Amino acid sequence: MFHKTFLTVAISALLLSSFSANAHDGATGVVKERMDLMKSIGKNTKTIAPIAMGSMDMDLKTVEEGATNIAKAAKEALTKYPEGSLDDITEAKENIWTDWAKFEGLMKGLSSNAEALAKLAADGEEFELTDAFTKMAGTCKKCHMEFRVKKP
Repeated sequence: MFHKTFLTVAISALLLSSFSANAHDGATGVVKERMDLMKSIGKNTKTIAPIAMGSMDMDLKTVEEGATNIAKAAKEALTKYPEGSLDDITEAKENIWTDWAKFEGLMKGLSSNAEALAKLAADGEEFELTDAFTKMAGTCKKCHMEFRVKKP
């Protein structure tokens, strides 16, 4: 359990540190839209993490809603990466477009993992939430490591 808790806390910290208030300054159009979607994913992950990890009271409705929002945002985000949509503000690496299949697979995996988490919450499967959350958050981490430039 310690390993899972540590992993989830580390992943959550990575996600939370990713979204500063200034990250969107100057972003416009499709870049702003995708940054907003990613911020939404981070916000929902931040809400779910302490519930799924047992450091907050169980709130299955909040987990279900947050995971559903993540699943939808991940699907929609795939439509927000048209070829060449790089600028100084984006945190997207160029390899998103050169390795689209991998990026797409991770985003679809995030959506699928979030849907599975939402279903567990809807079905009242409290004891399964930690593993499902850890799997979902791990997908976020993989994508960030591979396809995201961390801006100062």
